[in-house]
Amino acid sequence: MKNFNYSGIALAVVTALLSGSSLAADSSDVGEINVKGQSLGGGLMVQEDSSKARSTLTKEAMDKAPGASNAIDMLKYTPGMNVNSNDASGLSGIDYTMRGMNADQIGLSMDGIPINDSGNYAVYPNLLGDADNLEQIFVTQGSSEADGPHIGSSGGNIGLVTKRPSKEFGGFVKQTLGSNSLSKTFARLETGEYNGFSNWLSYSHTEAKKWRGEGRNYSNKFEMNSLYEDGNGNSSNLIVKYNKQDNTNYNTLSKAQFDEDPTQDYSTSPVYNSRGQLSKYYKLDRNPFENFSLSFSQRLQLRDNLALTVQPYYYWGNGGSFTGQTASVLSGTSDQAGQYDLSNLTSNTYYRPSWTQTWRPGVTTKLKWDINDEHSLDIGYWYERARQSQTQPFISIQDDGNPANVSGKPGGSDQVKDANGNTVQGRNQYTVTPAQKVWLQDTWFVSPEWTVVGGLAYQYVERIGDNKGSLYNAPEKRKATYHEFLPNFSLSYKPNLENQLFYNLTRNMRTPPNYVLYNVGDSINTAPELSWNHELGWRFQRDDMLLSATVFYMRYSDRQISTTNADGDYEMMNIGSVESKGLELEWSGKLPYNFNYYTSYTYTHSEQKDDIVSNGGNPLPTSGKTVPNVPKNMLNMSLGYDNGLYYGSFGGKYVSAFYGDLTNDEKISGRTIFDVAAGVHLPVDKKIVKSATLRFGIDNLFDKEYLTSVRSTTFNAAPYNGVRASTPYYNVGEERTFSVSLEATF
Repeated sequence: MKNFNYSGIALAVVTALLSGSSLAADSSDVGEINVKGQSLGGGLMVQEDSSKARSTLTKEAMDKAPGASNAIDMLKYTPGMNVNSNDASGLSGIDYTMRGMNADQIGLSMDGIPINDSGNYAVYPNLLGDADNLEQIFVTQGSSEADGPHIGSSGGNIGLVTKRPSKEFGGFVKQTLGSNSLSKTFARLETGEYNGFSNWLSYSHTEAKKWRGEGRNYSNKFEMNSLYEDGNGNSSNLIVKYNKQDNTNYNTLSKAQFDEDPTQDYSTSPVYNSRGQLSKYYKLDRNPFENFSLSFSQRLQLRDNLALTVQPYYYWGNGGSFTGQTASVLSGTSDQAGQYDLSNLTSNTYYRPSWTQTWRPGVTTKLKWDINDEHSLDIGYWYERARQSQTQPFISIQDDGNPANVSGKPGGSDQVKDANGNTVQGRNQYTVTPAQKVWLQDTWFVSPEWTVVGGLAYQYVERIGDNKGSLYNAPEKRKATYHEFLPNFSLSYKPNLENQLFYNLTRNMRTPPNYVLYNVGDSINTAPELSWNHELGWRFQRDDMLLSATVFYMRYSDRQISTTNADGDYEMMNIGSVESKGLELEWSGKLPYNFNYYTSYTYTHSEQKDDIVSNGGNPLPTSGKTVPNVPKNMLNMSLGYDNGLYYGSFGGKYVSAFYGDLTNDEKISGRTIFDVAAGVHLPVDKKIVKSATLRFGIDNLFDKEYLTSVRSTTFNAAPYNGVRASTPYYNVGEERTFSVSLEATF
């Protein structure tokens, strides 16, 4: 383990395990359907028994969510989570925080495979698949799982679990219409079971206009799930998902811009800067992307008390976005830029997307050994070798203002070449990220009341960067290595069937993003973000009421905050030590006359412990200040009704104020948003149509205008001792929207 790099023995073992195997999803905390009892609060809460904070969203709750929401949208009432989307199409940008952590610090897995971007750990809606095909979504609010296949999670995990194929032949169709010309058509065909095999295939098409500014969003998704079970505990499961989209981006706004006009977006006519270069135009702010993922899980029941799971997977993504950049080649008057001779160019304005292509194979191997009635041992090994090609080509613009080719895929005929025939690139980087993790965890059932879990993982990550040269950088190769031992410990006490007390302690590591290898403002020696997560919780669970309370304390070193610069490219701030502490409450239950309720409350105090130094070398007074983009209080309440024929719910979410900069000079006020959902199960003959439901929803019922979250964090929004002020930019909350859907099961 001294080097733990391309271990021939480890790879040989994995290869041997793969040969002759037949595959299936195993029970793990990153991909298990783990509903222990009935759900309450319209499916927003279920009985849990894990010895850590965890919340689960059921299929019932997802079905009742209005519009074309994606999986993350549906977590907006979950304790600890502050979820915001650019619109209700489920296709546009999405951001969320958890216990003071941003989305790129939280692990996201689908059926046990990693979903976060392998370079910067961002989460994009196109990666999430169709929410109609999910069975469950769960959140562990502060713990990165011992078996979690993540290198960018410093605390917390979100797991998406795909629906299993039905054993009966049938189908499901759904049509959704809504505000801003929203239309989503979804269909799924179930083949039923034959000789142990069962399958489903689905297709969806979604499109919508932007609610502010000009432009439309489109998406087509194809998905399939094939399952084989032999009845002896052995199973094989193949899940394939493909998405292709063509989106138009939303512009972020400063606080001053929002106060002037909260509906403004990219200009509908070209805007040029003082040098005559195109700087803003909606036809250029595009986001085409396609991605494909495949996982093949095999479970082998070797003995009654011994099970092996092997899960190879593969992800491919290809696309890019033009957001915030100036559509130009030269910033000055010289014909020479980097390694390029631009004397042959007749224009200084071009379509300039940041294009990324990702190839991401990996494999997870787990062995579960129930040694005796007291001990259960989990042993595992995860390996992944992600590769990313990140370029920034320049493409000519047609007379109508559209790019000659929206795709920025390398080698395109419309890409600008210099006088020597070289394709001009604003960036041209190729990064390889081999990542490995091995873990051992023991679950000790001390008595019927007491359970102890202890484990240790070792993670080893490399970043191997090849900067091939661009307008701004000479060719250069760089490399960084990060590794850490990550222990975990938890204790659970159940004095009776209704009560549970637990304590959980985990060590988490977040490897710095890949762009620290190349950015001038970031250091290759940037340390990984490390955190200790403590949780102390209590659950009270009855058939008619569920109550959960958790206090937490998280201590970070080398806390990383991702932001974007003026060109729309990611940059990283290291703000030193941070402490986050707080309380999470979740409560749901039944009321008389078919009513139900759900409420959750989160208090988070996330404090910077160090004064930091700005890019100019001057100190800034950040010690004792709140971490940007972290609301201190969040309260969710929902009252529902469901008599088996009709259902309805009225819910509200309060999010308190937050800051946009590290020195807390710009504060964004809090907001309260209300939503309504209702539906009726239609009468059917049961011969062909088994069930049919009409659903209706209104988001942001009272049309509140608000800023949701920080998109571009800054050091200081006011000047300090020679440090100039810089402007934070924010995402904007959507206006009131309506949706209606009709669905049927055959």
